[in-house]
Amino acid sequence: MAGTVPQFMVDEYVLAYHGPLLYEARVILAEVWDESNTLLGTVGPHYFIHYKGWKQTWDEWVPESRLLKLNEAGFAKRRALLDAQAKKGRSTGGSGGAGSPGVGKGGLKDKKKDTKKRGRDAMESESDFMKRPEVKIVIPDVLKLVLVDDWENVTKNNQLVALPRKPNVRELLEEYRQYASASKKQERSARATALLSEIISGITLYFDKALGNNLLYRFERAQYVEQKRQNPEKPMSEIYGAEHLLRLFVNFGPFIAYTNIDTESLNILRDYINDIMQWMIKEQKRLFMKEYEETTTHYQNLSRS
Repeated sequence: MAGTVPQFMVDEYVLAYHGPLLYEARVILAEVWDESNTLLGTVGPHYFIHYKGWKQTWDEWVPESRLLKLNEAGFAKRRALLDAQAKKGRSTGGSGGAGSPGVGKGGLKDKKKDTKKRGRDAMESESDFMKRPEVKIVIPDVLKLVLVDDWENVTKNNQLVALPRKPNVRELLEEYRQYASASKKQERSARATALLSEIISGITLYFDKALGNNLLYRFERAQYVEQKRQNPEKPMSEIYGAEHLLRLFVNFGPFIAYTNIDTESLNILRDYINDIMQWMIKEQKRLFMKEYEETTTHYQNLSRS
């Protein structure tokens, strides 16, 4: 289906329509929605964006039609819109009628003060936003090869991970929790040890929330829809396994960077994810599929429709 390939990337700076004008913004998340998971009633690529210089309360999901590339063509469009808006303001300004709120006695002065205050608040918010710690998850080379094979199996060979997986995400994370509790407690701070179970639960929750929108290749979506139909009450962490958990870790940095978690907890979380991946390498033969499942011609046609 045309128009399903996102044209903008996470962390890309763009121009975004807000009302009649264009503003600079940053892409925080990128997702492709269909009728089953749309939040806005629209389908196709959507982006969660932060407007540069604005408070976080203005962060929002927008369809791709609201965004332009941050290039000369985009800036030319923004200048044209600003000029048109200025001309419109000159042609309607100064009447002081009911349609011009805030321009009565003292109104314009108060409005200017309020605008300046909002501007200061917005810039302070932007400063805080840019100071958020960057979370870098480094994927070990061994697991990068697993990711490459996974990508080729699905996108090139038209194969799928056979579901349900054994162990599934929930089971393998619980295995890791028991392993970490027994073998590495002496190497960690008291707080890190205390947070282990909470972090495992959090990763499981992130997986369940991220899978449908962020972790699937297009070819896998029909399989996902069928799993949801067959198991409407079962979380996907009890169906999918190590292959898709590894994809989550690739995307984990951008997800976590936009939460309100403190720096110490972020570092603990990052260390645990790194340790989980090292444990997955040790258990690689048991956790990852050796051969993916062949698909029928009917499924292949369905996945492309």
